[in-house]
Amino acid sequence: MKQTKKSAALVERCVEIWEASVRATHHFLAEGAIDFYRPFVRENCRALPLLLHYEGDEVVAFLGLDDTSIEMLFVHPDYRGMGIGRDLVEWAVDEYHAETVTVNEQNEQAVGFYLRLGFEVASRSAVDGFGDPYPLLHLRLKNPRLRLVKVTGDKKRYLPLLLDADPSEEMIGRYLSASEMFVLERDGEVIGEAVVDARGEIKNLAVAPACQGQGYGTYILSSLAKHYRGHFDCLWVGTSDSRVAYYERCGFERDHVVKNFFTDNYPEPIIDNGRPCVDMIYLKRQI
Repeated sequence: MKQTKKSAALVERCVEIWEASVRATHHFLAEGAIDFYRPFVRENCRALPLLLHYEGDEVVAFLGLDDTSIEMLFVHPDYRGMGIGRDLVEWAVDEYHAETVTVNEQNEQAVGFYLRLGFEVASRSAVDGFGDPYPLLHLRLKNPRLRLVKVTGDKKRYLPLLLDADPSEEMIGRYLSASEMFVLERDGEVIGEAVVDARGEIKNLAVAPACQGQGYGTYILSSLAKHYRGHFDCLWVGTSDSRVAYYERCGFERDHVVKNFFTDNYPEPIIDNGRPCVDMIYLKRQI
């Protein structure tokens, strides 16, 4: 079961699982470390989407996701060695496109676990996120099914996908050549695209109709945020009213409105989800 809205009891159960698991495996932690980390773990359990494993009516393991990163994976010690952790990771990879994870280098069992599941070390940090002397290994899947690839050749060969998001070839021509374009490949097949201009505005974002509703648009947005981090302070997107809720779920916030944008710039009415597009609503996501 995936949980995004969680009861206080569920959050506390996950904190209990974390503490029991850490006491059983993280013998390298200094005295008092568990008390220090507990409130941060509790907040992550509240904030992040969780994949849960139940035995009967009781949660015995959980995995926390932040976009495509596995942020937490803990199995109660009474249920270790049963393949539960593997099942949760495979679920996260297959359905939610997870591809990175960070683990304590001193937790050799966890490192070996992820290496056996196809991850590899991408980088190392000498201290953890709090500056404490617990080195971290940043792992990435060796052969992820998904890849966001920058287009260096003819961008117009992807025109059918571009037109799915913007029905005007003339409008596409105004921004395409001066912008960066990326395509999303799944097992080598192009199933999506994104175009980002020099100011950090996502001018075009599309997923092939047969692949919609499976999290690929969210994957593209997450990958763009990582790619442009340090280059832009935020990513922008302009959209019609019917798409605002989607972008808000992806971490964007409303910023401003350009009145009558669609009626002023497109010769034919544009209908999106059965509603005519009139104003352009701009949203931004801090990166």
